Amino acid sequence: MPLLLAACPGFQSEWKKHLAYGNGDEPGAFIDAAEFARYIVESYERNDTSEFSAAFAAIERILSEGDHEARDIAGIGVLEDIQTIASHSCGGDVFVEWLGPTSRVAWVQIAKMWEGKSNLMDVIRAER
Repeated sequence: MPLLLAACPGFQSEWKKHLAYGNGDEPGAFIDAAEFARYIVESYERNDTSEFSAAFAAIERILSEGDHEARDIAGIGVLEDIQTIASHSCGGDVFVEWLGPTSRVAWVQIAKMWEGKSNLMDVIRAER
């Protein structure tokens, strides 16, 4: 989260609310990632893409240089959540222009994983 917070100063107030909601309990990295994804989608819906270059560059950096856990959080946590959240409004394709090469590969893999599926249980069943 530190890289994402640095890339998106506008997320700071939402992040503080998110942490306060947990009453000091750590919500977990994937919940944190979902909160960031929600912020990105809502920013797009407000026509505010001013932080997107930095945000997606940070995601690209995590996917390229991070350890396995960090890559999972950036890919499955952030990118997949952006696609899922955006599917109910603006559609995920609007974010493709900000993706770097590694992020684009992850984005396509996630989209393929969800193809023809309507919920997480369908995705899990298909993986087995």
